[in-house]
Amino acid sequence: MKLRNSVLSVGALGASLALVLGSPAFADTVGDGSPDAPAASAATQLPNGGLAVKDFQILGPLDQNSHVSARDNGQSVFYGGKSYWFFDDTIETDPDAFLTSTAAVTSDLTAADNIQLHSTTFASEADTGAPTEFVPLSTAETDFQNEHASTDCTGSTDPNCGTVFGFWPGAAVADPAHHRILVFYGKLCRGGLDTGPCASGFIGQQLGSGIVSVDMRTKVATRLTIENRDTSITSPEGVDPTLLFSPSEEWGNGGAVVVGHDLYAYGGCDDNHACGVARVPLDRVQDRAAWSFYTGTSNGRPQWSPDETKAVIVMQGGAAGETVQYDQTTHLYMNTFEETLSDQVQFQTSPTPWGPWGTPTDLFTAQKSTAWNYAAFAHPEYTTDHGLTRYYTYYSSATGAQMLVRVHFTQKKH
Repeated sequence: MKLRNSVLSVGALGASLALVLGSPAFADTVGDGSPDAPAASAATQLPNGGLAVKDFQILGPLDQNSHVSARDNGQSVFYGGKSYWFFDDTIETDPDAFLTSTAAVTSDLTAADNIQLHSTTFASEADTGAPTEFVPLSTAETDFQNEHASTDCTGSTDPNCGTVFGFWPGAAVADPAHHRILVFYGKLCRGGLDTGPCASGFIGQQLGSGIVSVDMRTKVATRLTIENRDTSITSPEGVDPTLLFSPSEEWGNGGAVVVGHDLYAYGGCDDNHACGVARVPLDRVQDRAAWSFYTGTSNGRPQWSPDETKAVIVMQGGAAGETVQYDQTTHLYMNTFEETLSDQVQFQTSPTPWGPWGTPTDLFTAQKSTAWNYAAFAHPEYTTDHGLTRYYTYYSSATGAQMLVRVHFTQKKH
């Protein structure tokens, strides 16, 4: 489970989206190539586009694969008439297994009677065996694990004894122009000696982040090789050419949204999970040199810099991430999140991906638990009633369940 740059471990499971539904392309650009915000309508000038919570119902655990006893995170993205879901640490039974990344696909787009997520992978609904790892290991990582594998590291002089790698999926976005879904992920090493570089502590050591490209024609997931990568980012097995950002940056591991031909990714968060925003052309996501970072405004115009240290905080992020989406009902961008150690899930809106973001508004309250609730995400593909009925999930670490929540809204038009 990922809480930005800190982690928690709860019970058996130790414990970051984005979806575009007709997100608009900005029509104009300014001198630095920054897109202008679209003109505000009467609805967008109202707080939250006039949207207000009427009531909510916690519907209960998602209808998941029968082998799954617990899995956290759980962000989704709509592509080709189906909903694709990506999870972090997953505990399975019959056979027993602990996986760090799993996925599922469903054509069940009606959430009122729960959501069926029975598939083994993202590739086929027909395959309902035990889920398998979503993020693939490299040959170098597999060789490293095999070299340092041991059933008992007591007294070992190998500082990497027992080390394994893990991958936590974060935000996912659809990129149909390139026939793919892009899924951000964080890489960590865990299971090593307490005195070693991969000491488990709560859950492991974060190493950096990258992007998985899921080819929707072949249903093959590949970790993108990074161009102009930061050579200071290291990994125990040696050079990892797939690491795009360092653990302190993690742009996209919380939320991301596509606008026209650009991807906006949130990261560079502070200790309170307040985050900045970066952007990159969709066709250059793997090129570190193509990324730029929002630094504020000048004469009312957004400013972007290739230097991530100049990025400014723009919005509140959540424990294990947030969902950022363009909302067709309000014609605003919407951020859904749950702060650390809080049962209150909130949302805020903005006319552009970079802000200004409004004051957070209460969305629903998760059920009190003997442990932590976190990883609250929106699933816009399940929205009905012209945007007035929406569905969300959060993770209950006490039970290992993904809890499904329905929220009814009202909307003022003027």
